Amino acid sequence: MNPETELQKIQAIVRAAHLDGWLFYDFKGLNPFATQLLHISREFLTRRWFLYIPASGPATLIHHRIEATTWQQILPDPSVVRRVFSAHQELDALLRETLAGGGRVAMEYSPRGEVPYVSYVDAGTVERVRECGVEIVSSADLLQHFIVWDEADVQAHREAVRGIVGAKDAAFQLLRERRAAGEAVTELEVQDLLVRQIAAAGLEFDHAPIVAFGSHASDGHYAPGPSTDRKLESGMCVLIDLWAGVPDRPMADITWVGFAGEPTAEYLRVWEAVRDARDTAVSLLTSQTGLQGWQVDRAARAVIAGRGFGEAFRHRLGHSLGRSSPHGAGANLDDLETHDTRLLLPGLGVTVEPGVYLGHLGVRSEINLLITASGAEVTTPLQSAPYRL
Repeated sequence: MNPETELQKIQAIVRAAHLDGWLFYDFKGLNPFATQLLHISREFLTRRWFLYIPASGPATLIHHRIEATTWQQILPDPSVVRRVFSAHQELDALLRETLAGGGRVAMEYSPRGEVPYVSYVDAGTVERVRECGVEIVSSADLLQHFIVWDEADVQAHREAVRGIVGAKDAAFQLLRERRAAGEAVTELEVQDLLVRQIAAAGLEFDHAPIVAFGSHASDGHYAPGPSTDRKLESGMCVLIDLWAGVPDRPMADITWVGFAGEPTAEYLRVWEAVRDARDTAVSLLTSQTGLQGWQVDRAARAVIAGRGFGEAFRHRLGHSLGRSSPHGAGANLDDLETHDTRLLLPGLGVTVEPGVYLGHLGVRSEINLLITASGAEVTTPLQSAPYRL
């Protein structure tokens, strides 16, 4: 850890949050944030450790005596105060001394597990730290400062958007051509085309795209395979969900839909509910700042519920955009699966993807947005109507 960069950055974040300190804890890799943010290798660590970074002043590392030499190699920073223990009674005493007068201290903890994505400190350790007389608060918002996008990330995301939009266009063109020629086309054929298009654009993904015809579109994470592959027939809906990114940069993630033949009145009612929910979320995100993830989900979900499809919207509204995976570590737009109270900080990317799944059909519209200091920017095209195939 470079004290001129990471340590000072952490302290500045702690001060801005009006906290007294941030207490990092790990045992055998249970808390990935502790090792990732502090650039600490856990390969040779077999005992629990704590690193307390106060709002000002030197950081204090508490570790087992047997690993003193290891810690000198892992964290050679001379500005860090080192306190060692062997017995658990010594550990308790050192924690009390280090946290004396600590007040409000952040840890990777979420009250009631409301935001499980940051809940990595076990309940027993939380109890132990509370016995030192401090109030533990969640580090959920603090952690997001370390995943915001820089300009290179933004440009790479835009490159990913161009690549997957091109792949999407090629897939629906294939569907149109086959339908016009009266020739069969299957989910796996379309998926194969998407994979080749994404690879040709120089992008990577962690899972092949979703291509779903008919009732398969009602399965939110359907994956076509040899035993489930389906031919497109008149009267079937189509859902294509694809994601990819420049290596080690933020991904792009979109879902577009179509209908083989003239869409039914029921399908159009579902589409309109999904579209309007999406646009409600966009309006909220682009016009307001300082929002929490759950607020956007609730506003969009109310639109779908008002159209009578509330029970059929079975997942969160959207997720943070990640690097090696489309699902990132930042705030999600969620008031269903979790009550995500994390702030949507400038520099974070998110998806908005309302969906309605009725068993015999499914509709989802997914777009990406970049949160900015003045309101979010939509970075992907918005589908205005289902493709007629």
